[in-house]
This record gives sequence, C-alpha cells and structure tokens, in this order.
Amino acid sequence: MAGGELARESSRWRLVVTALLVVVVCAAFSPALDVFISGDDFEWLESSYDVLRDPLSSFRLENHFFRPLVKWSYLIDYLVFGQNAVGYMITNLAIHFLNALLLFWLLKRKLRQSLVAAAATAAFALSPLHSEGVLWAAGRPDTILPVFFLAAILLLDSWCERRTTNLLVAFAVVALIGIGAKETWIVFPFIATVYPPLVWHVPITTTVRRLAVVWIAWLVYVAAFIVVPAASGSATAAHYADFRILPAFYKTASTVFAFFGLGFAPAQPWLLAVAILFAIGCAVWFLRIRDGFGLWALVWLCATLAIVAPFQVSVLRHNYIPLLGFWMVLASICDQVLVRTKGSRWRLAAAAMALAGTTVVVVEAVALQREITDYRVYGELHRRLCQSFLQAEDRISREIPLLLVDRSTFRGVEFVADRVQGIDKTFFVRRNALWQLVFLPPLADFLGDPFEERLVREELNTGEHLPEKLTVLYFNDSGFALRPDLREVLFAATSASGELPSGVDLYRFTVE
Repeated sequence: MAGGELARESSRWRLVVTALLVVVVCAAFSPALDVFISGDDFEWLESSYDVLRDPLSSFRLENHFFRPLVKWSYLIDYLVFGQNAVGYMITNLAIHFLNALLLFWLLKRKLRQSLVAAAATAAFALSPLHSEGVLWAAGRPDTILPVFFLAAILLLDSWCERRTTNLLVAFAVVALIGIGAKETWIVFPFIATVYPPLVWHVPITTTVRRLAVVWIAWLVYVAAFIVVPAASGSATAAHYADFRILPAFYKTASTVFAFFGLGFAPAQPWLLAVAILFAIGCAVWFLRIRDGFGLWALVWLCATLAIVAPFQVSVLRHNYIPLLGFWMVLASICDQVLVRTKGSRWRLAAAAMALAGTTVVVVEAVALQREITDYRVYGELHRRLCQSFLQAEDRISREIPLLLVDRSTFRGVEFVADRVQGIDKTFFVRRNALWQLVFLPPLADFLGDPFEERLVREELNTGEHLPEKLTVLYFNDSGFALRPDLREVLFAATSASGELPSGVDLYRFTVE
C-alpha cells in the first residue's frame, strides 16, 4: 500500500474513532438534558444581568471570586434560552464535550495508539467522579477553565514543533483568557512552563523567557486577588480553605484512591502511603523510559490535586481538572507498554487493555445514569419552586413593597441527600433560602424580566413601621400564596418590636 493510501487509511480510522467517541458520550449524557437549573445557578444568573448594560461589571468579584467568563456564559444562556433550563444543560454538555475532544486531540498528538487515546478520553468523559461539574450549571467554572488549559497546551505543543511567533501569541492569548474562569488558573503557568522542557527538551531558560507574559499575569493575579486582600484583612477566594498539611494529604490520597474506581475511603495512613507510592512509581517509570509527556501528565495531576487539597469538602466538580491528568498518566503508561511489547505478548497486552478499558467505560456509563438521576431529583425541586412562584407572580403588584413570610418546614437539601443513588454528594445549605434551595430575588428575577425590573431586599431600620401598603407573599411546604389577611397581624407585630418577625423579609421591585 502506498504512503498516501496509508495516510488516508490512518485519517479515516481517526475519524471513525472520533465519531464513535462523540456518539458514546452524547448517548450517555442524553438523559441529562432535562436536568433543571438549581441552587447557585440563580445567583450566577443574577450576577450576569448587569453585564449586558455594563460589560465591565463582569469583572466584579462575586463572593470573592473573579469569574467573568462564567457570568458571560450565563448571560448568553439567558439571552438565548431564557427560562428554558434545557439550554443551560446543553451549554454545560457542550463545554464538557469540547474538553473531551481537546483531550483526545492532545493524546493523539503525543501517543502512538489512537485507541488508547480514545479509551482514556471516554473514561474521563463518562466519569461519575466529576459529575457535579457537568450536571450542575453552577459547576461550569471547573469545566470552562480546562478548555483554555488544553487549548493553550495544544498551541504550546505546536509552537515547540514549529517555533513560530503566531503560535506563541495565540498560546498567550488563550492562556490569559482562562484567568476569567476560575482561581485554579494559578497552577497553569507551572504546568505550561514544564511542558516544553519535559516533552520537547526545550531549555527551561528559553521556556521561561518565552512564557514571560503568562508569569507576569500570574504575579498580577496573585497580588490583586490574594496578597492585597489578605494584607488589608479582607477575605480571598480561598476563605473557606483549611491549610493544615496532614488533612490535605489525606484528602488527596482518598481522591486518588477514588480515581481508580475504588470509592472514597476515609483518611488512613496506608491510603496516604499508597498514593505516594503511586506518584513515585509513575515518576520513576517515566524517567526510566524517558517518557516526557507521561512525566508532564503526572505534574498536571499532582499540581491540580494540590490546589484543591485544602478544601475539606470533596465536591465532585473539584475532580474535573485532576481527572484529566489522571487519565493522561494512565494513557501514557498503557501506550508505552504497547509500544515496548512485541509479538504474541503485544496481542495479549492489547486484549487485556481493551477488556479493562471497555469494562471501565461500561461501569462508568452505568454509574453516570445514577448520577443523572440524582441531579434530576435536585432540579425537579427547583422546577416546583419556579412553577409555584409563577402561579402567584402575576398577582404581585410592582407598585408596593413585597413582604415574604417563610413558614416552610420542608428541607429540600436533606430530601435530596437522603435519595442520593450515585456517589455521595454535598449539597449546599443556605440560611434563609426557600426550602434550603434558593433565595427569592434571584428566583423572581429569573422568572420575570431582569432587564426591566429587579426584586431587591430592603432593610427595616430599628423602630420603623411597615409601609401601609404592601403585598404579603406567604410560603410554606405547599408553595407560594398571596395572604392579604396577614397584613394587619404582621403590621402589629412589627410595630410592637420595631423589627420584622423571624422568617419575614421585605422586598421591592425596582425599575432598571
């Protein structure tokens, strides 16, 4: 067969593998399309509305987080899909599929076996260990960021091969845009800087010089969002982290244990020893066989695990970026084994890997369906909240204040947690949130017209009386209802104490 025919055959095979990968991932996630938005989604939507009128508002911190790309993604979703929650899930899945394709392209460039690249990509894409990042729109910071990580590394790999200025500029632009996705970006300069020396044997001094703009951005970022706030006594994005070393190591060891499909084990010294031995063993193996890409993948895994290690709660979205490194490490090991095995042993090794890879993908696909079921349950509670509010919303006057009386006893978060079928998850509990799920203003704005009017909370100063005219919105386990009969009772109670009773809040619609 001529060389050209071989090339065409190779291209066709890669196209078939890529198409098969897309079909498998799309089929596995198709039941998730009707997962309703939930929890923090309403707050992120609330922060995005002003971006249309004032694009610079996207750079405002939200709960100490600098995530303009997330705000823009929510704004675009709202402009395109409005209140149709399917659109938000389509966006999440599209971002996830893009990451899977970028991972596949990177592995195809660096490995010799396309099927190994496809199997590792499928295992990552279908993993239930990062389900929160994909199945919950508010988890998308963890999926948006690796789009820029992987795209920038692909550009850097091309630059190492061709050494053209355009590729280096493109790399810098993509890398810098990623700053706006999530604070985990601070590990990227380290990951990127070790790539050319390990994979392409480019001198480290040359690499640092060429990547200087990324390091300058890193210094500015750390100074602006960590050093200055900390020096002034303000909280940073890491305000809920626990920086004790031993708990961080234990959590990391448990996470690595789970990456092998063995479940999240409690902190144990032997678990830590196994994780350390795994990392050292991989490093020694890659150094011995001079596999620079495998060694770099291990750096990715360790660096991204380290950045999330201080956060004691093992939220699944934090696994998204480390899992990319984990499957790159395993793919590199499998690829090298096949390359170095000859004759009948090669066929035996290939068959064993094919069986193991198929088993992993099938088991993950089944487990993923249980995860999807969990998030559908969680989303359905929010759908009920929205439907209940819409039944009362048309009768709420925009001219007078709104008094919310929350007398619900239902605990939505506990209800969902008791029905978790897949991997144990931590659902956020917020004080004064309806059914512990969402606050009223973000819910009302999402269901109304946030570009025309907003619902804002008003403080009642001590000694003040309630306005004479107001709408009383009563909320209990049955949902929302207008209760004008409660106005006099609430007015008397507020007049006597000078403050609103417990579970009662005052709101007003304002014109934007």
